[in-house]
Amino acid sequence: MLAERRGAVAVVTLNRPAARNALNRALLAALHEHLHAAMEDDSVRAVVLTGAGPAFCAGADLREALDTPPGAEGFWLQYDRSGQSLDLHRLLPRLPKPVIAAVNGFALGGGCGVAMSCDLVIASDQATFGYPEVAQGLVAAMVMVSLSRIVGRRQALDLLLTGRKLTAADALGLGLVNRVAPHGDLLDQAVAYAEEVAQHSAQALRMTKSLYYNVAELDLDRALDYARDFNQMLRQTKPAAGGAFAAKARS
Repeated sequence: MLAERRGAVAVVTLNRPAARNALNRALLAALHEHLHAAMEDDSVRAVVLTGAGPAFCAGADLREALDTPPGAEGFWLQYDRSGQSLDLHRLLPRLPKPVIAAVNGFALGGGCGVAMSCDLVIASDQATFGYPEVAQGLVAAMVMVSLSRIVGRRQALDLLLTGRKLTAADALGLGLVNRVAPHGDLLDQAVAYAEEVAQHSAQALRMTKSLYYNVAELDLDRALDYARDFNQMLRQTKPAAGGAFAAKARS
């Protein structure tokens, strides 16, 4: 992993370019470590996640999977690795700071799933997205969860069952990405995007993100009730009481 600071933005880079940043146990552990470090650092207001070399992330490290020993030892090693992936897909939406994926190249299978689990996505105009597992006799299991929540059943099944690849423009049209940048400007534009978000109150960002993910899967009545209670709770906090809501109430 590589990590650098651009002001209040932490830039975290998957750094296995020779393996197209395929996710093995070591890389997943390092990514968890860097995300937790950003979460605990109050001077970090947003995170940009990108990849070194020609790929953002090519998905799971199949070579590591093939080298796994047989029997119980191999079973538990694979179970542990799956647990790392599961924890990552849970951590990204629960991280109390915005996470922006800057997709610089191939984002395939599990790599595409990592990008989709981030809050926002900006892609290079040379980026490629897809879920090719079906062509390899595999199933895009955990990553279909985030995909289906972004594009819905028809589009998700089309991508999962055909295994076809998408250009950045295709991904933008489907709503998989928020913005597309010229390849050479990707990181600068990703950091600018993060700064655009991070200029707002850290509390407002944290609570907006928390509320969104909590209400996204609720039915309408439960979501509205939750949002009302959340809003009422927020208005009782000191930053909100001293802000625009309190000013309006006094007028």
